[in-house]
Parts: sequence; structure tokens; C-alpha cells
Amino acid sequence: MQLEATKVSVFGPHAPMLTGMSVQVDEKQVILLTGYPGPGHVAAALALSGRLVPDTGEVTLQGSSDPAVLRRKVAVVDAPGITEPDDALPVQTVVGEELAMAGHKAGRKAVLAWLEEHGAAEHANTRFEHLPVAARTRLLAELTVARPDVKVVILTMPDRHGGDPHEWYALGQDLADRGYAVLITCADTSARLLDVPADQVEEMKA
Repeated sequence: MQLEATKVSVFGPHAPMLTGMSVQVDEKQVILLTGYPGPGHVAAALALSGRLVPDTGEVTLQGSSDPAVLRRKVAVVDAPGITEPDDALPVQTVVGEELAMAGHKAGRKAVLAWLEEHGAAEHANTRFEHLPVAARTRLLAELTVARPDVKVVILTMPDRHGGDPHEWYALGQDLADRGYAVLITCADTSARLLDVPADQVEEMKA
């Protein structure tokens, strides 16, 4: 399963948010999209997942540019203002809502069992905003891949919450090892800290 973007641009009301982005990611692979923190990261995630029509360029998944296919198979994790959860909600409420959307059992017993399975039972009653950074990103990613059709996962600016970039990069590698294609948008400084080889980093302009 290959996701490919070719010279994708998104023009905002006052200035371009994304200019000429090209990136390719295959299943079992992790790619970083780096760029200055800002709306370009969200624009990239939405364009790559078929939720926003780019002003220039094309996005395809296994050769198909059908937005409905992209929306079903490419998932955006924790995009600010788009897919991030309400931070005031308890963790178990967020998990229940996401499991229901994925077509799974979402009653209290099922939610607590899911949290136990993912090593997060202690956080059931914690407000989402108070989750440790690594736990937040992992929980949202695991809830995302609970959707049966998802093949590509886009982690959106996990470094905006602070924490150690190696933790969310390890999460990306774990998802890739399980067969997903993984894109992570982050700041240039995070990519430098990770010391990812140059051929693994694509520039994103915002």
C-alpha cells in the first residue's frame, strides 16, 4: 500500500500553507515530514488523507486519487483543531467515542478492558490533557488503527506537546512493523534530534 503526493500545494486566505510538497510512503515504512510549526502541518495531513482538495498537485493511494478511498484508508491522528480530542474529557470517554466510531463495543466494561489491554487502565479517569505525552500519542494512534480499513497513519505534530521525540518515533516504527505506512509531521529540530538519515526526511514548506 503506497501513499504518494506530488507537488501538492494548499493556498490559505492570506498566504500559502503548503507549497509543492512531494512525499511517498509505503507499508512498513516511517517517513518524517518536517517544517516550521504552523498550519502547513494540518494542511499536509488533510490533503494527504483526502479531507482537503489541494490547489495544485495530486495525492494517490495505490494509484487511486479518489478522496473517499483516501478518507477511509488514511487516518489523521491528533491534528490540532481537527482530530485532536477535547482535552477536558476523561480518557475513558474519549476511548469510548473512538471505539464506537470504529465499530467496536464501547460500553464501560469494553472501554476499561481496552485500556487494560493497552496498559493505560490507570488513566481511565484522567482528563485527556493530563496524560503523559507518550501515552497520549500512543492511545490516539491505537484507537486510530482500531478502524479496520486504516492502512496509512499520519501522526500530526506530536512534538507540539513536548516530550522525547524518540518515543513517538518508536511508536511510528512499531506501527510500521505491524504493516502500516506511517507519516509523522514534526519540526526540523525534532528530526535533527532523531538523527534520521537524510533520505528518510521530506521537507514540508509552510
